[in-house]
Amino acid sequence: MDWNSDGEWDIISGDRSGYFNVFIREDTILTGYYRYRLIDSTIIDVGNNSQPAVTDWNGDGKKDLILGSEAGYIYLFLNQTSDTWPMFQDYTYLQAGGQIIYIYRVNPYIFDLDRDGKKDLICGENNGYVHFFKNIGSDSNPILTLPETLKMIDGTPVRPSPYPYGSRCGFGYWNNDTLPDFLLGSYDGQIRLYLGVPFVNLQEDLPFLQNEFSLPSISRLPIKIKLKSPKLTDNEIWISNIFGEIIWRWDNLSKEMIEWDGRSLKGRKVSKGVYFLNIRKGKKIEKRQIILIN
Repeated sequence: MDWNSDGEWDIISGDRSGYFNVFIREDTILTGYYRYRLIDSTIIDVGNNSQPAVTDWNGDGKKDLILGSEAGYIYLFLNQTSDTWPMFQDYTYLQAGGQIIYIYRVNPYIFDLDRDGKKDLICGENNGYVHFFKNIGSDSNPILTLPETLKMIDGTPVRPSPYPYGSRCGFGYWNNDTLPDFLLGSYDGQIRLYLGVPFVNLQEDLPFLQNEFSLPSISRLPIKIKLKSPKLTDNEIWISNIFGEIIWRWDNLSKEMIEWDGRSLKGRKVSKGVYFLNIRKGKKIEKRQIILIN
């Protein structure tokens, strides 16, 4: 991921001792920031087996940090500075259904699994199951329900086999269709691919922003967006990636047709994958998914 918003991909990691580490890339050189610290210079430490996820949790346009731990808690660190070098002051525990989440050796991942335009929480854990926490709040103020265990179409829980322990998952669009897929790692060192399949009554084209603009969900560059409201001078529209990072933005719009040529704010061409078109009207933010295939 791009930790310091310079347009180059960096590496973040947890470790066995519970620390959080950042590796910043400049061309072909990586600079390591081991045992990342809070604003007051306290080392970020969640005990043992830290597992990081990064997203804009509260919708303020800045990366926030989520850390799972062997102890079973999920720590949320909100960014107190900027998106170019995130810094954190303290943490809170993530909750679901009004309760602090506790899953032994929890491995959190943030992804809009149900494709309703809001980030959800998905967690692997020591016993190999994968748990889905649905966001019933908003994308900028997530409220998580109690979890359900992910299952295959035959009702069997998703779980590594034959050694069903230590699930760690990553979600995306492996085969570039409109259905989410995911990779599942485990303690046996193997990685399994699960491809998404359509469910009954699940709409392929969800009505994100249907009253504001038209946009195909699978797109080639340049992406042309026809606005249904002719003047949006008091609103903001931007492109973000799956981590919530702002890739491109338009300001003070007055045209009925806008375009995105697939470049970032730094002028670099982005890679294929999943992005989101966002629009803010007052305090309300809505999204439309884009699967970029070229």
